Amino acid sequence: MRRIMLTAVLFVLSGIPQTSAPKSPFSIAVVPTTSRDESSTIEMARKTPREFFVVLTNVSQQDQLVWETWNSWGYQTISFELSTADGRKVLVSMRNQGFTVNFPGTFLIRPGEHQVFAIRLGTEWETHPSLAMKNEMPIKLKAVYEVHPTDESAQYKVWIGRIESRVYDLTLRQW
Repeated sequence: MRRIMLTAVLFVLSGIPQTSAPKSPFSIAVVPTTSRDESSTIEMARKTPREFFVVLTNVSQQDQLVWETWNSWGYQTISFELSTADGRKVLVSMRNQGFTVNFPGTFLIRPGEHQVFAIRLGTEWETHPSLAMKNEMPIKLKAVYEVHPTDESAQYKVWIGRIESRVYDLTLRQW
């Protein structure tokens, strides 16, 4: 009995959690607008910014349901956290909007498959705090995919949780 208790104490003291959070069934990645030896870019503009992509990949062995982004449940599931060269942190997310036609729509991602989101950082996106307009600036960018629990997510068996991409060193072009 003493040996078991000692083992449990050592286990806890070793810093290894006794229970771990479930592994996400997804990975997320950013595909920039341009990618060259010297830099990769994304754009933010009031009129016609060039698109870049966020790729959500099902890394599990099971089918996964996610919200489509045209409805209120999926509209703000993708956001970005960026850091400027001076260390300022900025959240980039879709602006709130009202929905006149709205119902839960889902997208099935099979094991090893993807959902690809074309992102255009135009006027429907906002930054918190606001970001000064500059032609180009170096940034560190992380994509976030987050779904909060709702009655509908339980009813439609949609995945809930939060995942983050790795941090990308990019140039943000603005106009």
